[in-house]
Amino acid sequence: MKTNIITKIFLLVTILFYISCSSSEVTKIQKKESGINIISKKMNDIDLNIEKTVSWVNLMPGSDSKFHVSGKFIIPQNNKIKIEDIELKFIKVYQEESELYFIQPKTIQKIEKSSKEIIYSTLQGLSLNKNFNKKKNVTFELIFNSNGEELKYYIENINVDEVY
Repeated sequence: MKTNIITKIFLLVTILFYISCSSSEVTKIQKKESGINIISKKMNDIDLNIEKTVSWVNLMPGSDSKFHVSGKFIIPQNNKIKIEDIELKFIKVYQEESELYFIQPKTIQKIEKSSKEIIYSTLQGLSLNKNFNKKKNVTFELIFNSNGEELKYYIENINVDEVY
C-alpha cells in the first residue's frame, strides 16, 4: 500500500518537473480572414518571471496625451542562455493583431548570481497612434538580443489604464 502511494507521488513529481522545465509557452491567437478562423501559435524563446507589466495613457489636462509602457521581469539562469549576454532591445505593442508601436525602451539591469532583473519603461511616453483604442487591451512582444540571436517573449491581455 505504501509502495503504491510512493509510486504515485513519484510519478506526479516527475510529471510536474517535466512540465515546469518546458522552455516555451504556446499562445494561440485567432485571426479572422474571409470569415474563417485561423489559429496561429506564438512560441516564447526565453523563460521569464514577469513581476509587473503596465500600460497607460496620460490624459492629464494641459499636456499632450501619451501612451506609456513599463514593467519588470526576471530572467532565471539556465543552461541554454547566459543571462549576462541578454539585452531587451525592443518592444512591439499590438492591439487586435495590428502592430501599433515599435519601442526601444529605457532599461535598468541588475545581475544576480542566478538571475537577471530588467526594469523597462518608455519614460516620456509616445504620441497616440490613430488606430490605438485606449479601451482595449494590448499585447507586448519583448524582443531580446543574445549574442546576435533574436529571442521573443509575448505578454498578452495587458490592460490599458487611463491616468488623469
